[in-house]
Amino acid sequence: MKRFFKLILLLAAFIGVALSIDYWNVSRKEKLLSKAVSQIGGRSGSIPVWPLGTEYRITLTAIPTPEQLEDLRVANKMRGWVGIAFEGCQLTVDDVERLRKNLERCHVFVVQDGKMSPVQSVGEKQTNQALNASGRSRRI
Repeated sequence: MKRFFKLILLLAAFIGVALSIDYWNVSRKEKLLSKAVSQIGGRSGSIPVWPLGTEYRITLTAIPTPEQLEDLRVANKMRGWVGIAFEGCQLTVDDVERLRKNLERCHVFVVQDGKMSPVQSVGEKQTNQALNASGRSRRI
């Protein structure tokens, strides 16, 4: 019986340490994400459900520079759902491709006239046709 009790105690200690490390890691990534969003001039909010995951809602009013986008890539590492909405931004087809490439695990939206629509609504075929037909970037 003493062995069983020791095993349970050891298992509980291991789980406690593992959860502490996980909480620290999630908090660290949240701080990095918050810093990246604020540097771009955006705002963010979340609905935490640790340790299962969190819903992150990010609104950006400017298109991130390549350096800012590199910092924003931490959003791909977040556990849970990450939605990034671009409000008042005129995204070009090149911007959309760059965002899709760098934020592949995030849900990217564009807010126009108060309505939010996913960036994925513009098909790849339409994007390529627009670039080929106009010879320059098309605004979405």
